[in-house]
Amino acid sequence: MSKRLFLFAAWCLIVFAGSVSATYYAWSPFSDEDRGGGGFGGRGPSHK
Repeated sequence: MSKRLFLFAAWCLIVFAGSVSATYYAWSPFSDEDRGGGGFGGRGPSHK
């Protein structure tokens, strides 16, 4: 097993473990709960 293959397998395992834990804890980096104010005061689109 080459070093590059081992590093790729470790990277895949880390990504997979991260997605499994995010699914288990229902966490998303794109959720609206922890989003900062931003340039628009934290409100969404103003059009209807």
